[in-house]
Amino acid sequence: MYPNPAVRQILEALQECIPSALGSNLEGIYLKGSLALGDFNPETSDVDLLVVTTEPVSEEDFPALAEMHERIQALANPYANEVELAYLPIGAIQHFQPRAEYPALERGEKLKWKPLGANWILEFWTVREHGTALYGPHPKTLIPPISLGERVGAVRRVLAQDWLEWVRTWQNPGWQTHAGEMRFVVETMCRAAYTLEHGVLCSKPQAVRWALKTLSKPWPSLIERSQSWRAGQPIDPATAHQAAEFVRWVAGLEPSL
Repeated sequence: MYPNPAVRQILEALQECIPSALGSNLEGIYLKGSLALGDFNPETSDVDLLVVTTEPVSEEDFPALAEMHERIQALANPYANEVELAYLPIGAIQHFQPRAEYPALERGEKLKWKPLGANWILEFWTVREHGTALYGPHPKTLIPPISLGERVGAVRRVLAQDWLEWVRTWQNPGWQTHAGEMRFVVETMCRAAYTLEHGVLCSKPQAVRWALKTLSKPWPSLIERSQSWRAGQPIDPATAHQAAEFVRWVAGLEPSL
């Protein structure tokens, strides 16, 4: 659960501060992402959590919650600004409606109200099947079963609505495309292809290993090159264009199940 002491410090701070901030409105705090799936990379992974509440976080309670996260982000810890989480009430998880807004934190940003997409259906599945409780009961007591059709449907919806839209807009002047961003794109597409093939969500490193062995040319070459890309490094337009073509290719895959 704790891949290194720095992650442990951040998780222990969250275990202490979130219950204090939410009081009786807290149902559970659960690991998700690479920490839940067992493939945490100290260089590239963030600290992913799902916080389940009894009732939705109110507009009145939001400022105190946001201030608590700012205190944690000020800690002298390499993961202080690498936490990603969302606060969802039980009812919203059990009857999830994509695009509804909830308090959410992304790495390097402040807590804000954010619409959550269909990809969160896959996040719930990860928490239910693999998540560790930092607080509260086993996640299966709060999150209902998520069927194969729901999982595959969520992937196809995210590809169609979010990723193909990104392909249409990534060259806009507002984008600051760099190698780390393109690595994220390539690895996320590997994971989407894996889910369409197997019906389950895996970690990005596992999906990359599978894709290198399984996908047709020219994608393994792109995937292999992407593993050396880092945040802030420049990336040439031809490589970024190939990453965008990879998105189009994965979006056109048919589920194998």
